[in-house]
Amino acid sequence: MSNNITQTLGRLLANTAKYGPTQAWIQRLSAAYRQSQIQQTISPGFDIPEVLPITARTAAIQDGPRINLMVPAISQKHVFGGIATALQVFDSVRQHFASARIILTDETAPELSNTAFYSRWPCIPLSRECPAENHIVPAGARWEQTLSVHAQDYFMATAWWTAHNAQALLSWQLHQFPKIPHRQLLYLIQDFEPGFYPWSSRYVLAQATYKQPDRTIAVINSHWLKDYLYEQGHQFSSQYVLAPHLHPALAAVRKRQLTFKKDRQLLIYGRPGTDRNAFSVIIAALRLWVQRYTPAHEWKILSAGETFSTIDLGQNTQLSSVGKLTIEDYADLLSQTAIGMSLMISPHPSYPPLEMAAFGARVVTNRFANKNLSTISSFLLSVDHPDPESLADVLCKLTKEFDQINPNDRFVDQKHIDWHDDFLQTDDNNWSWTAQVASELLVNDVHQVITT
Repeated sequence: MSNNITQTLGRLLANTAKYGPTQAWIQRLSAAYRQSQIQQTISPGFDIPEVLPITARTAAIQDGPRINLMVPAISQKHVFGGIATALQVFDSVRQHFASARIILTDETAPELSNTAFYSRWPCIPLSRECPAENHIVPAGARWEQTLSVHAQDYFMATAWWTAHNAQALLSWQLHQFPKIPHRQLLYLIQDFEPGFYPWSSRYVLAQATYKQPDRTIAVINSHWLKDYLYEQGHQFSSQYVLAPHLHPALAAVRKRQLTFKKDRQLLIYGRPGTDRNAFSVIIAALRLWVQRYTPAHEWKILSAGETFSTIDLGQNTQLSSVGKLTIEDYADLLSQTAIGMSLMISPHPSYPPLEMAAFGARVVTNRFANKNLSTISSFLLSVDHPDPESLADVLCKLTKEFDQINPNDRFVDQKHIDWHDDFLQTDDNNWSWTAQVASELLVNDVHQVITT
């Protein structure tokens, strides 16, 4: 009897959870709980937890120039996209310093990949003095704790809130060690991050990190973003453009596989929790497409990115999430995909549409301001106005063209994938510019031990 009651209650709760207002209430409750957990573990009573100050103390010893990466997290589940790129840049820059340290602004107990270059670096609590060897300092729970800093510490920021705290650490450093003539911050800018928020406190704080040009060596991810920042009035006395490149592991698969056998497979980049990837617009476009294109039910429709429950699109079609894949499984998925859709409502180009096209998929994406990915390849179709109707029209055209191809001829030869930028170039020279970056950082290095 009790099992029947439990099952009945379970069905009742499941059905109730599908009701729109109930879903909204659950989401608000979940967000409030997560926020309360952040405030309790990271910054009790602080209104914007991520910018809780990282308070410095003078290090007991100084053992040569040290480069410090300030990054939100490095647990294996977080190392993709922007964090993966930041770690690649840091790994190249650190070769020019005596030692290196990774400061985790959001994490308290990282779970590291066994194959990462930092996998054997010890994790040192904030309260302990730092060793001369390379190490990691989790600073997610930094309330009433301090970070050991010496005169030869140099900082590399990534997300805007890490830059906010890094700029404060530079100011402390110059005050604490007055013999330092000048010190710059290496700032990896991978998107126009004020745009992640409505006009708000976080908007203005993110924007403020671009307003110290003389103290900033900017590394900007893509020429589109560089030009957009310039149009917004943000310039830096020293800046470099990081050209996006295909992930080395994907490049290795692509090198082995000269042709791609394509199936009736439509792949989207789906991130419901990231507004700039316009997940709701993609779902609306897919629902219009299945209404307008009768054979849509014959297509496999998949989403890579975040994990979510299967979504009914109507007309006997569904969108299934494969979540985050291993590189090998992702390469297999790309190889079989005929049509892709990946939106990014920002000036950053985003890697997924480029990766899909590099493996021979016809990809629907969007223009934004000065960004137009269709200039890279004819396999990339940038929609001027990415509303559901326009996106569905392009999907209908592409899927109809594919279905008209004889099933025995659904191959894409790499030689037929035109490409007009450096994304597919994966030689060692991709990181040669980091030597100049390190040289600029170290130009005013203070070689002698300095104490207050």
